[in-house]
Amino acid sequence: MKPFLAVSLLLFFSLITACTTQSQTETANHHSRFSQHVDAEGVISIEALQMGYPIFRVKREYQPANNSIQQFNALEQPTSIKAFFGTWCHDSQREIPDLITFYHSLDNPKVKLTLIALDRSKSDRAGLAAKANVKYTPTIVVSQNGQELGRIIEKSDGPMDRELLSILQSK
Repeated sequence: MKPFLAVSLLLFFSLITACTTQSQTETANHHSRFSQHVDAEGVISIEALQMGYPIFRVKREYQPANNSIQQFNALEQPTSIKAFFGTWCHDSQREIPDLITFYHSLDNPKVKLTLIALDRSKSDRAGLAAKANVKYTPTIVVSQNGQELGRIIEKSDGPMDRELLSILQSK
């Protein structure tokens, strides 16, 4: 009778261990909607961003105003737009596609857009976010001649192109 009891207990504990292990694995795999998400980090091209993170290529109804396009196309000074954002950030997922749409509408090689993806602590290995004193995502910094003209933090107050134009006009 004792060998039967020993085998029964061994089977019982094996079954419990297997169920517990499966449950822990399922929990780890389904714990968060971000469990399968790998955050981008560092300077990233528009193409790489949109290929790796389809939410950033979502077509919206946003159309930049012709006046904004004309004014940016007429710029003679090199103008830098740096967008610090998180692929994990809902505000970035809302604002950055409009910024990209506006940038694609321009025909001025003096206007340069740089996308800098940040990790969840809002930093990057190159230290660009720290150097720009970024605290929130997205933060869009507009500069000319190395001087910051202004920034959009977390969300624009209106259409992206008008907000950027407002920064240029306030210089």
